[in-house]
Amino acid sequence: MKSATEIADLCLKVLSCLAILVAGAWGLWVFWVGGADEWQCNVAIETQVLPYSDDMRLLVVHVKSKNPRNTTFELIDKDHDSFVLRVRKLAPNAKAGTVFPENEGELLATVDILARLGGDYEFVPGAEMDDMQAIVVPVGTIVSLAADMEMHTGTLDRHGKPETDTNGVSAVVHVGP
Repeated sequence: MKSATEIADLCLKVLSCLAILVAGAWGLWVFWVGGADEWQCNVAIETQVLPYSDDMRLLVVHVKSKNPRNTTFELIDKDHDSFVLRVRKLAPNAKAGTVFPENEGELLATVDILARLGGDYEFVPGAEMDDMQAIVVPVGTIVSLAADMEMHTGTLDRHGKPETDTNGVSAVVHVGP
């Protein structure tokens, strides 16, 4: 008959083995299935319209970004990553049912946020950024705003071109009186 010490020792060894298996499964989930080594950024746009002159207004655009992951990622200009804000004027008096895709309309302004920051932008875990831009726009204009982050993955697609991951946000603003 085994002593209580031997039974306790066997139970502790079995529990240790189970703990190792559970830790391994958790690691597999976080790093492989959960994509912990990949980047993600929550991007949002907030706007204000301020008086500027008689027939012009100042459109203040806050491009807010947050890294929700527990890993750092960086946009690097020399790696052909980008972070761009585009402001497009939508056509006035369109017919009912007209659809305005994000990349259509008269381009009023393009702001290369990454270049304005010196070419590198590091997002540490939980970091919240607010990149503000001010654009002069005529009164009565309706504009489409699109802010896009693009990061090259370091791999090539089936056509031999660099693959990218893109994350962005868009909004429409009426620049009223």
